[in-house]
Amino acid sequence: MSAIGACVGAATEGGAQAASPQDPPAQGWITAATPDADAGPRCPHGALEDPHRGFVRCLEPGEADAGWLPPSPQPEPPPDDAGAPPPDGGPIDGGAPDASIVSAPPPLVEVKEPEFMNGDVPNVAKRLEKVSPELAKCVADHGGLSGVTGTIKLQFLVRVRGRAEGVEILDSRGVTPDAQRCIRQFLKNRHIGTPSADPVGVTVTLSLRAPK
Repeated sequence: MSAIGACVGAATEGGAQAASPQDPPAQGWITAATPDADAGPRCPHGALEDPHRGFVRCLEPGEADAGWLPPSPQPEPPPDDAGAPPPDGGPIDGGAPDASIVSAPPPLVEVKEPEFMNGDVPNVAKRLEKVSPELAKCVADHGGLSGVTGTIKLQFLVRVRGRAEGVEILDSRGVTPDAQRCIRQFLKNRHIGTPSADPVGVTVTLSLRAPK
């Protein structure tokens, strides 16, 4: 950020800032002061500019086409970005949307009875059932089920603050990696309930079934 601030501070409204007397130009550089109109081109063979210090070095005739020179600044793209795909992945010019990003029907989610280690967390299954529409949406928006059914086996810790920590996928079938990642992010730090000890390990399986 300090480097960016130095660049911004060196620029002025009319162009590059002239060097101060305490900051003499390096060898081969001239100040960037604007020449007289009658003096002709300042650098007929091109120039290298240092916007941070406000210096310009005129190129020698043999340097004009040298391969080591930095590329010329590229023009800004047109404001309408004609032909570019919409940022939300929608159709271009009214065409059909890409089939790879069309959501599949959300599956039916059944929360199996959880298993606990080092204690208990009451009503975990009920809390997961309440958010089953969001879990199903993760699957639907990220490829859907590869078959009629699928499963996801989850494991996480619950400490005294009552939130799911360290959510991991132990096993999955019929579900894409992107859908697994979505479910993990959704459950991360979500309130699950107060455990009977600190911490309590929870293992639970989600059974998924394609809608009829």
